Amino acid sequence: MDAITTKEVERPLSAFRLQGKVALITGGGGRIGRETASRFLREGAQVGLVDIDAEALRAAEIFLVSESQAQAQAQSQSETVAQDRILTIVGDVTSERDVEDATNSTKRKFGRLDIVFLNAGVSYTATSLFDTKEEDYERVMRLNVKSAFLGLKHAAKVMRDMGNGGSIILTSSIAGLRGTPGLILYSGSKFALRGLALTAAGELGQYGIRVNTIHPSGVDTPMFRNAWSAEKLDELKAGMPLGRFARVDDVSSVVAFLASDDSKFMTGGFLKVDGGCVSF
Repeated sequence: MDAITTKEVERPLSAFRLQGKVALITGGGGRIGRETASRFLREGAQVGLVDIDAEALRAAEIFLVSESQAQAQAQSQSETVAQDRILTIVGDVTSERDVEDATNSTKRKFGRLDIVFLNAGVSYTATSLFDTKEEDYERVMRLNVKSAFLGLKHAAKVMRDMGNGGSIILTSSIAGLRGTPGLILYSGSKFALRGLALTAAGELGQYGIRVNTIHPSGVDTPMFRNAWSAEKLDELKAGMPLGRFARVDDVSSVVAFLASDDSKFMTGGFLKVDGGCVSF
């Protein structure tokens, strides 16, 4: 049995848990994507962001550079190198060629790939089963499930070939833990991510690659608010034991934990980020 040595106990905890690590984030132009990128940068990582929306990516890059400059000023540093630690990639995460190019481009730019946050996805306005169309199925499953499958496949391939292990995190939802009337396709797609993650965790553990899912409740973003009526939003908020919807930093902090060695013995797991609204 391995024992923790006195030397390990006395070693100070790092304030930069991701120092020297390289991360790739899909859906990087969205609020959760860019907030997680900001958290990764603050923890010392270099970050690639991929999104199909070039304008959103550019806005995310401006935001990240501005955040870095503000942090440098607060710490009385004369300069910041954040822009050198950011790579933006315009790509379609449902295209295998684009996903492969994004993973390889990130590795070429920074020399390695340690963390992949598969965060791209889509929701829709709550609709009954009877009014849900076949084209809705194709769109939701393509963006939520196919993109995650492709991301897993190509991230794992790069990590396996490098031989350094890695952490892959998938954004599921509390809708991937319980039925969600009105969002049958969204719920089905988010349940599918658990199957992908569990199976990948079993296959990839031999390479030191960990795979976990996070399950946020409603994160206060435009995508979430557009899915529900004002009355339903009030009802959902009333059911939150912590009295509010999740914020983007509630999610990014959990992702940073799963990306770091603080979670080095966790794989195949699921973490609720739900303010207590789902109880088992």
